[in-house]
Amino acid sequence: MGSDTKVARPSDGEFQIEINDQSVNVRLNASVKSPRGRFYWTAFFLALWIAGVCLIVLSKGKHGEPGMWDDFATKPVNSLGFIIPLLTIVGCSALLVLNSWRYVVMAFPSDETFYCDRSTLTISKVCWLDIHNKAWRVQSYPVEWITGLKYRSVATVATASKVGVVYGLRFEAGGRSERVLPGLGTQDAGNILKAVKSLGVNTDK
Repeated sequence: MGSDTKVARPSDGEFQIEINDQSVNVRLNASVKSPRGRFYWTAFFLALWIAGVCLIVLSKGKHGEPGMWDDFATKPVNSLGFIIPLLTIVGCSALLVLNSWRYVVMAFPSDETFYCDRSTLTISKVCWLDIHNKAWRVQSYPVEWITGLKYRSVATVATASKVGVVYGLRFEAGGRSERVLPGLGTQDAGNILKAVKSLGVNTDK
């Protein structure tokens, strides 16, 4: 790789990529495309969850049998008739959150930067719930700590009709698994991986 800076920008301007023989600098400008998108979609998923819980609670049983609402309204709080439906709702809610939360965060990310030179890889992200896009969380790793930096799935969600997948970069460092640059394209990912490998980052695991 030559000493001149190479810059790649997707047509939507969401990613800015600068590569030279000393460093790789990538910025994800998620707020440019949709400044409040992640909050709107969070509200949507919360509304969907509330609607689902209401449907479960208010629905009648088979053949018109009493549903959960009747149990909550008539059974003592410390009885199995109250506790079992409550645990069912809590369990279903937990499964929904586990199945969708990471996908929401990755599909509708906050601003993020990825900077790597021959000594350090630094990841900076706007705190996901920061509505003003100003509170950054920074994490740095020595290059020798990085293992298995790859372009792969960073989040999936299963629905009744399909499976949604978000791709980005994943790696392990210091006992932690990191998922960065969600939405990165295949060609840009290849350029970044080739460049960071030349800087000494392990991309082989």
